[in-house]
Amino acid sequence: MKKLIYLVAFLLTASSCNDFLQENPASLMVDQNFYKTEADADAAIVAVYDGLNDQSSIFYRGIYLLAELPTDNAECGQGVANANIFALKNYTYGPVNDRIYVLYTAVYKTIANANVAIDKIPAIQMPDAKKSRLIAEARFVRALLYFNMVRLFGDVPLVLNQVTSLDAVDVPRTEASKVYEQIIADLDFAEQNLDASNGSANIGRPTKGSAAGLLSKVYLTLKDYPKARDKAKQVLDNAQYGLVESYFDIFTPQNRFNKEIIFDIQAKGNTGAANGFAMALFLPRTTIKLPAGGTVGGNSADVPTEEFYNSFKTGDLRKARTCFTEYDAGAGKATFRPHWYKFFDPSAIATLGEGTLTYPILRYSDLLLTYAEALNEIGGPSAEAFEAVNKVRRRAYGKAIGTADKEVDLAGLSKTAFQDAILDERRWEFGFENHRWFDLKRTGKLLSTLQAKGNTAIKEHHLLFPLPQRELDVNKKLTQNPGYTN
Repeated sequence: MKKLIYLVAFLLTASSCNDFLQENPASLMVDQNFYKTEADADAAIVAVYDGLNDQSSIFYRGIYLLAELPTDNAECGQGVANANIFALKNYTYGPVNDRIYVLYTAVYKTIANANVAIDKIPAIQMPDAKKSRLIAEARFVRALLYFNMVRLFGDVPLVLNQVTSLDAVDVPRTEASKVYEQIIADLDFAEQNLDASNGSANIGRPTKGSAAGLLSKVYLTLKDYPKARDKAKQVLDNAQYGLVESYFDIFTPQNRFNKEIIFDIQAKGNTGAANGFAMALFLPRTTIKLPAGGTVGGNSADVPTEEFYNSFKTGDLRKARTCFTEYDAGAGKATFRPHWYKFFDPSAIATLGEGTLTYPILRYSDLLLTYAEALNEIGGPSAEAFEAVNKVRRRAYGKAIGTADKEVDLAGLSKTAFQDAILDERRWEFGFENHRWFDLKRTGKLLSTLQAKGNTAIKEHHLLFPLPQRELDVNKKLTQNPGYTN
């Protein structure tokens, strides 16, 4: 005990000496001497995008584990060893789940980066148009992240400024309606100030169309169907966007920048730094032989359900682009149970961290189906609503997109039947793009769909995920969602 007292006394005495461990503040990269130049503003925005590129935490796998795995689309493959992942699939999870915690904290870290940019960039001397555009990019990302958080967790802490004091660390939950108000405000600002289109200088950054498209989905979730319709139509009428003729070609590396992608998250593969689109978790293990010897280092962790694989109708070309059961890498064909295929990049088959594909957040087909859903909710299945869905279907079956085709076109459905048809179409169109949980919840069919397919564990409280227990432990102003105990 005496030794401890002497040590404390020494440290207190030593810290009072002017020449003890003295540092020159001018040499430090601190808040006060950063955010001064246009380059600093650019760096602040890069930090925001860097958060989105954290594939294991937010996009794509972080959201996959909450928005695809707990649905009828996906299941745990033989490569899953984490009990918390099994719990997400089986609806036995609780507040102490490391996968929920990872996503939650990574999202708030990225929101914090966005808040820093939004707070600091206004004071930097630079062209006003660029200043507004950079702030709009940060507000778009913040809106996108809060949109996911409010749908997953309901009321969440709404943090809109840089935290500069310990007194501001503990933030209570904000009503979901208020979170949505902020999401809409951020996207309205973004739509006004973002670039109108992408070019070589701003690839991967959101545009006015990105903001309008995301707003459409926000309004659809809020059941404000006229606004969802109008925002979707605004994007659909924008000549720079459209359906790619072949569903297969949306996801090929050579076509990664195509007119269907309204916003996506970039991956830079084949750099030797393993910072591309990571593919190991969804590819088969020890079955696909490589020409130089050995096998593809897949893990078979994230896999589609057999039911989803078999749900595709005969002739639907999306099945063979979304999933695969055989592959020849040049050393003989291998066969295996259904695995995800959509984001497979053959150029990185021997270096699975080097995939060059991007992760789509918003596609043109999403807006077509959003538009159809909004129209149907407003006035039932109109000719215009059918045509929006049928364009997606024609492409799926290899038909001419703009030409009516009795073989595949939907017609004559009731409002309820058309609702179900749109939900099915979204399932087949966006498999492995992590829309399914959100779609089932939005349409009020999460419980009934999974229960009908044998899930007896899912209950009403599973319409929201629990806040991580660690967050409640450190922030005493937080409360837990009903139905969850530690």
